[in-house]
Order: sequence, then C-alpha cells, then structure tokens
Amino acid sequence: MSATDRHRQLLDAALTVFSRKGFKGTTTKEIAAAAGVAEAVIFQHFPSKEALYNAVLDTSMGDLVTEQDAEEIRNRMERGDDEGVFRMVILGILNHYRTKAAFQRVILFAALEGHEQGLNRLWEQKAPLFKHFQEYVEKRQREGALADGDPFALLVGIGGAAHHYGMITSIMNTTISNIPDEAIADQLTKILLDGIRKQGSAD
Repeated sequence: MSATDRHRQLLDAALTVFSRKGFKGTTTKEIAAAAGVAEAVIFQHFPSKEALYNAVLDTSMGDLVTEQDAEEIRNRMERGDDEGVFRMVILGILNHYRTKAAFQRVILFAALEGHEQGLNRLWEQKAPLFKHFQEYVEKRQREGALADGDPFALLVGIGGAAHHYGMITSIMNTTISNIPDEAIADQLTKILLDGIRKQGSAD
C-alpha cells in the first residue's frame, strides 16, 4: 500500500472509531486495530492522536453544498428567491447527514465531551457561509420580504429543523416516514416561511 493510500486508510478507520467512541473514548490502539495495522504505523503518519483527530475533521467536514449548488444559491439570492434559497440550504444539510453521518456523530461527541478544538474547527469552516446567509436575511428584511427579528434566530430555525430531521433519520436511524428528502425540504421551507397556523384561523 502506498503512503497516500495508507494515510487515507488510517483516516477512514479513525473516523469510524471516533464516531463510535468520541475523542476521549478512543485510543490509537483501537484505531490501529480497525485499520489492521500495528499501532506504530499511526505515528509514522501522525505525531499524536490529536493530530489524527484534526486531520479527520479537516478531510471529513466537506462542504455543506457543492460548488454548483453554491452558484445556484447565489443566483437565487440575486433574484430574491427566498423559498429556493432556504430549500437548497435544507437539502444541503440533509444530504450532509446522508453522506457524512459518521462525521456528524464525531461533532456530537465533540459537543458532549466539551472538545473545544473540534468545535472551533467546525465553526471556523462554517462561519463564512453562515455570515453570507445572515447578510442575505438582513437584506431581505430591509426590503420588507422577510419579517423583522433576529436574523440569527431565523437561520437557527431553518438549519435547526433540517439538522434535527437529519439527526433522527440518519444517526438515530428512526424511520418516521417514507417521504423523500426533496418533499421534506419543500414542507420545512413552507412551514418556516408561512408558519403552521392556517390562514384565517383564530389567534
């Protein structure tokens, strides 16, 4: 096995073990066993468990949306297509859970363990994207298209709904419906934009 392939193998094995036991609960011996190598091999590629963990975060995090989708979101933002923008964000989050469930488990462990470095690395990567969406919400509020209120709270509502659905279906493996993600994204977007109260209903 080439050095590059071995490096990738160790990252994959580490991701699997970290996702099951967290950073604190994982030993390099367990990662080596999962990769089918001697423990010393790990330290030929990574100086410490912390370095291996950081490499797992950096390589597994990935983008919330593809570059093609990011371009489409930008186009929708320019047109003021709020429904299209938020729907694509929701679908991006759900797809992240479908394709990177192990990484999502690693982040949950980081939060439970209080592993600040792991959480900080996540925020450092996602902060520019979050700021971009916050600026969009603020612009649409100024234009009168979106209700007044804290843009952060609005984004938490959008992202939180998608994250929660992704968590219970991909991480908790709970089958709550057979509805495709596209249909779920449609419904969540409608709820978040229109609310759940029927038009004309009493307060």
